[in-house]
Amino acid sequence: MIITNSKGVDPVQLGNPNNLKGIDVSHWQGDIKWDLVKNDGISFVYIKSTEGVDYIDPKFSINLQEAKKAGLIVGAYHFCTPSSLKDAQDEAMHFNNVIRKHGGIDELDLPPVLDIEKNQGLKKEQITEIVEAWVDIVKQETRKQPVIYSYTHFIRDFLDQRLNAIPLWLAHYDLKQQLFSLPWKSWLFFQFTDKGKVNGINSNVDLNEFNGGIKELELLCRK
Repeated sequence: MIITNSKGVDPVQLGNPNNLKGIDVSHWQGDIKWDLVKNDGISFVYIKSTEGVDYIDPKFSINLQEAKKAGLIVGAYHFCTPSSLKDAQDEAMHFNNVIRKHGGIDELDLPPVLDIEKNQGLKKEQITEIVEAWVDIVKQETRKQPVIYSYTHFIRDFLDQRLNAIPLWLAHYDLKQQLFSLPWKSWLFFQFTDKGKVNGINSNVDLNEFNGGIKELELLCRK
């Protein structure tokens, strides 16, 4: 399936048989049987690690440990609760501290992700500055280029085009609806449903594609 935006920028390709399949999880998925997940054709997983300035997902440690043991390619994401530049800095430090306590960035294969989907009453310029601050601090600590996760309407309304040099993880569920114009011309990951079914997980789970095959994903992991 090819999805283009209304201005006809470079095609965004979803459903390419060479694209790797992945999921993202948090404590809401409960106890996961990771061997069954791996055997169901899932290649990678992003695991929620932190939220705000002090929250740690209670399943992060076990999910990280067991997903790695099952042979999945793993990454961690932080859920942002934006309020100010100071809080953005504190959120970035919180994420860095938690990752450090779990063995550091080398324990993760995939680059860090900032999940930004709440505006908390802030304007586009403020949200953009908060994203920039978080990305800069995490990049300085990890030496990895973070990825931004968000959905189409939020990107349009709250993320300035100056962020488009940062890789995008795009959430867009209505695949029959064309994407409107976005600052990004391509995506690195694409989340196409939050109602996926995967062996080893009893609840619904987010399903994703990586824009490439195993060689491209391995290259991303080495960056």
